[in-house]
Amino acid sequence: MATADGDGSKKQAPAIIKLAVQWDNKQPVLYDFDQKQPLAAIVRAMCQRWGVQTPDRFAFKHIDTNTYITEKNRQNLANGVILKLTLSPAIEAGNMFERLRDAPPTDPQVMRDLAVMCKDVSFANEFAACGGLKTLAARIEEKSEILLESSQFGSALTALQELLDNTGNYWGQLSPSIVAKICCFAVSTNPDALIMARSLSILESVVASSNNAELISIVREKITVQDIAKHLQQTGDMDRKVNALGVLNAQMSRASIPERQDLYKDACSFRLREALYSTVVSQKAAVPVEMAQQLHLFQALQLSLIGSRMQTKFDKDNRVHMVSLQALPQSVFPDEYSALVRRPTFAPGGPGLAGAAIWKKLGFVNANPAQDFDEVPPGVLALECLVFFARSHHDQCNKFLLDNAGRRETHQCPFARSGIVLTKLLCDILHVGEVASEVATSYLPIFYSTESFFEEFFSVCIQLLNKTWREMGASGVDFEKVIAVVRKQITEVLKLNPANMADLKRHLWEMTYSRIIGIIEEEKERVEDVTTRAKPVVELRDRIKPQVIELVKRQRLLHLTEGALFHTFSNRGRQLRANWCCRLSPNHRVLHWNAPDDNCTHVLPLEELPKKVAVSEIRELLIGRDRVPNSVRSQQFQFALRLSDSELTLDFVAEDEKQFSMWIDGLRVLLNQPMDFANDDIEMLLNMDMKLRLLDVENAPIPDQPPRIPPDPPNLDFYYKDY
Repeated sequence: MATADGDGSKKQAPAIIKLAVQWDNKQPVLYDFDQKQPLAAIVRAMCQRWGVQTPDRFAFKHIDTNTYITEKNRQNLANGVILKLTLSPAIEAGNMFERLRDAPPTDPQVMRDLAVMCKDVSFANEFAACGGLKTLAARIEEKSEILLESSQFGSALTALQELLDNTGNYWGQLSPSIVAKICCFAVSTNPDALIMARSLSILESVVASSNNAELISIVREKITVQDIAKHLQQTGDMDRKVNALGVLNAQMSRASIPERQDLYKDACSFRLREALYSTVVSQKAAVPVEMAQQLHLFQALQLSLIGSRMQTKFDKDNRVHMVSLQALPQSVFPDEYSALVRRPTFAPGGPGLAGAAIWKKLGFVNANPAQDFDEVPPGVLALECLVFFARSHHDQCNKFLLDNAGRRETHQCPFARSGIVLTKLLCDILHVGEVASEVATSYLPIFYSTESFFEEFFSVCIQLLNKTWREMGASGVDFEKVIAVVRKQITEVLKLNPANMADLKRHLWEMTYSRIIGIIEEEKERVEDVTTRAKPVVELRDRIKPQVIELVKRQRLLHLTEGALFHTFSNRGRQLRANWCCRLSPNHRVLHWNAPDDNCTHVLPLEELPKKVAVSEIRELLIGRDRVPNSVRSQQFQFALRLSDSELTLDFVAEDEKQFSMWIDGLRVLLNQPMDFANDDIEMLLNMDMKLRLLDVENAPIPDQPPRIPPDPPNLDFYYKDY
């Protein structure tokens, strides 16, 4: 078996496994287990070593996990394990079948042993093949009272579940009578936690894994939402709650949309979310993985009911759609709408200017408001959310509209348009309409804190949208930018797992626009930091850095060739006496300057600078008031050049820090010395160059090692097959 190591290359698993084999409680012996040798041959060799006859009746078992070693799982063996030579699955299954058939119903040990042995896949398939499943099911169905009295019914149900789980395709072969009997135990007042949990777990598998419509119908009829609610409302016994919720999730997964809606109504009637919130979600203890998976599935199935409304366009012939559309202005502007309550505002010859004014005040894009709900998603779901907000949060809705009424028309946040786009945004964030995963464990605690989760969530978020609009000082052209910021605000807050709607609103209000900008910048810096630390990027940076340094050197020398004016002071250094000019020749070999002149107000051409000194004659660059011989204590930007043929110096007093740093670096370059002030410019240019070079691999993972070069082909005889 090939395994991938850290650098992405593949490494073969060892062909020889050093392990030990035990027989009949004797001292284990070391053995080199050859993975290339057939398993039957290894068993035969070990039987010969121990003097065991009929090797075909034997097999290996893992001594720790008590599972049989087969050709499928032998690759999982590792050095140091201990195997046990024991009877093969077929022989063990035959022996257990005879025990089950011949033992009296009051013997508890048979069911206990069977429950343990059925956990192994090989044994379970052999036991089912020899008729063990039918015998066990008949024993449970016919002798349930005796099994209960002898305290072995829980073990019998465990054996049945393990047997069916490991065989896979036998769930639909259970008889309706045994399924009905297990349903009775699932809703009984039996205090045995094992019996209750196993009964519910078996029924979940019957609904989820069986294609037998009769069995599914029996479970649906006998295990109602009210029965499941009773299991969820009790305290403690988390396994029982997991299995009870699993039954409901299985029923909803297999149900049609109308049937799922009926189950949803029943769940609301018996306050199922409230029971889950109070007994599971709001508890301080960590939620087990199995329960988290069921909570995720329940949430996804409930949200899937929104999907049909999300994909439905507004229909003017649908009375429900008409009533909802009329309810929106009626709730917000009751006085203005009183004259139009019976008139279809979107029909030709409708309410005229009065109706158009109402829809415009509500923030609709089209003169015919029904056309705003043609886009799917969000379809009529957006209309339902707007009506819910207007009715259930009337004061906040009026505040939204009044807040925008005081702004200029171009800076108003459109109520209806915002609600429609926000509904689509929330559906995307909550993955409405996507296929639910049975292994995911993420769920929203706020989903279980209210029965009208999506509508309440929308009501909070549309207030946030208006608040963010105001903080950004947005206008109509900034609508998409505001929506992008709101998306970021919502996703960041959902990462905090708010416990309820009040907690959600508090976190959203704290997630201001300025804070979002800070978060975006931090994320950008983290991405850039990770990218710049990648080994190929570091190597590329080191490769182009000398080029950038040379570029900065040329820029400094160019500044010297352009020349500059420098100050000169009186002998006492108290006042400015005159200016003088200095510049470098184009061939970078000679410095030209003139004597101090009161009339020198600009940089002079080389022809007007009579004095000069060769760069080769400069012995030393002196910087600072402590080193410059004729320094002026009141000035800090001073430097001097000591010439090689005398002790005389050429003294400079720069006008500002920029001129000082540029000339110091330029003179350092002329003297083949490291620059003092160029690091910031080098880093800026280097970072800019790297960003331009890495544009094509933005957001793509950069490996630390180059991909492995494939081996050469066996020959180079290529041809076009379909030429």
